Amino acid sequence: MSTLRNINFKKAIVLQTIALVANTSWSIYNFRRGLIRKLMELNYRVLVIAPQDNFSAALLAEGVEYVPLDMNNYGTNPLEEWRTYRSLRKIYRRYRPNLIFHYTIKPNIYGSLAASSCGIPSIAVITGLGHTFTHDNKLNRLVVFLYKMALRKSREVWFLNESDREVFMEKRIADNSVSIVLPGEGVDTEHFKASSKVPDHPLTFLYAGRMLKDKGVLDFVAAARIVKAKHPEVHFNMIGFIDQKNPNTVSFSDLLNWQKEKIVSYFGETTDIRPFVDSSDCVVLPSYYGEGLSRVLLEAASMGKPIITTRNVGCEQLVMENENGFLCNIRDPQDLAAKMMQLHALSTEERVKMGKVSRSLVEAHYDEKKILDIYLNKIQNIIGK
Repeated sequence: MSTLRNINFKKAIVLQTIALVANTSWSIYNFRRGLIRKLMELNYRVLVIAPQDNFSAALLAEGVEYVPLDMNNYGTNPLEEWRTYRSLRKIYRRYRPNLIFHYTIKPNIYGSLAASSCGIPSIAVITGLGHTFTHDNKLNRLVVFLYKMALRKSREVWFLNESDREVFMEKRIADNSVSIVLPGEGVDTEHFKASSKVPDHPLTFLYAGRMLKDKGVLDFVAAARIVKAKHPEVHFNMIGFIDQKNPNTVSFSDLLNWQKEKIVSYFGETTDIRPFVDSSDCVVLPSYYGEGLSRVLLEAASMGKPIITTRNVGCEQLVMENENGFLCNIRDPQDLAAKMMQLHALSTEERVKMGKVSRSLVEAHYDEKKILDIYLNKIQNIIGK
């Protein structure tokens, strides 16, 4: 007995595991890094499941457990889709997370079904409607059918705007009793903070986002041509990656031609948007894509910049017209150019005042801390702590 008393037994601590599943490592790292850090700070084990890309290594550097997912984001081959479901089910059975958050269409559908088959609670986060509800064809009808099956298996369904939630309710895809609307995915207002300096170069507009036609890239360039015809000194900058697998992507040749014409300056992909926003006077997103709540506009507003965007779900919520920016019609370069020239006509002081309103709007409604509280309360309610 004396021998037993002298042995120092250590009770093994089994950490509760929260899994985050998405269609890119890029989106997990850029949109949910704050959530990852907060969960790890509270001693949760964080498991990230996503296809491997340039940001997978950055996720590992955060200290998460990362599992690459073999998934074709744009594929429609039934055998490939079945393999994605099987892969997720195999991962869930191996790692046994206590709760899973799914983001984007395929993880929401196949992940929710796989989690249910393993007896693991999950939450589906609808980050935007994308192309799914813009056309009535066989593929989109199939997606709606699969959504209906999958979301019945989710503990809750979260939306980033009320309009998306209403679409799901009207089509009876999700039950109103298990749906909530988040004020976006939040933004780290300390990381994206306003600078005290005012750009002293010619007025500069910035487009930041994927180089996709339905994000309004062609409209941005067309509007730039109109504005430069009257105000050749104005600069138009663009940053963002070219998603060559997306059928709506802008080609390299288009970008090259625009550069040669000196209409816009393209600076490629970046891991830090802040220097580009900081050196701009206004951030522009002429999107007609099915946005959830535009992350780019949130970050720009947090950095105290006026914004110009379309009357589009996920964009217009962030603009108080004439107070922190302007709204333009969808797919209307002429109207977009007119709004750019309205901003051009303002004094520096008036533009700075607009930027301050943007910052106040984000601090009041979209600070990441508010979103993290929602996550943490829900995690505690479902699995305890």
